[in-house]
Amino acid sequence: SVLSDAGMKSNMMIFDVGAHKGQTSSYFCKLFPQSIIHAFEPSHDLFAEIDKNLSKRKNIRCHNFALGETNEKAFLTRPDSDLCGQVVKAQENNSSSISVHRLDGFCQVENISSIDLLKIDVEGNEVSVLKGASGMFERNAIKAILLECDFNKDDKQHSYFFDIFDFLSEKKFCFHGLFDVVRYSPSYGIGFCNALFLNCSVFQ
Repeated sequence: SVLSDAGMKSNMMIFDVGAHKGQTSSYFCKLFPQSIIHAFEPSHDLFAEIDKNLSKRKNIRCHNFALGETNEKAFLTRPDSDLCGQVVKAQENNSSSISVHRLDGFCQVENISSIDLLKIDVEGNEVSVLKGASGMFERNAIKAILLECDFNKDDKQHSYFFDIFDFLSEKKFCFHGLFDVVRYSPSYGIGFCNALFLNCSVFQ
């Protein structure tokens, strides 16, 4: 796998932020069976699926709240399509109330000193999650980040790649590559994809 090729070890601390129904956590569990995985999913409906799919995995802990820039109450939209909901500040039609926590605070409560792999797929709020990890960045405590993004600045369902790139470059992360690329049409180009960033001081 690309993560193994990047030098990731087998017994890692993994965060799956935006876990959906637990598919990625299940994949990580098979790929890195000795790892501890924290799965975060704010949707109450999806969390019921996660609990059903992952409850028997002793090395996976599931959390029914979102990660973001600040500790607050927010709302999760419920799109009519099969797209996942987005975390928003104000209530919208069919949106549900959720809790948002900073990654820094969660790590402090859970006594987690470092994260080997931080995976984020939160429908355009990736930078907010990263901003909530300012203390972890200052301590150089995050080794690799895999997140969903796109190259269309007008697509509000995904984070713009260069916003992510600029933010993580300031944190001394290097861009490693794009994976799982989805293309809508030749004229549109890359629709969305997963981008892997590695901590420059860890992977040399």
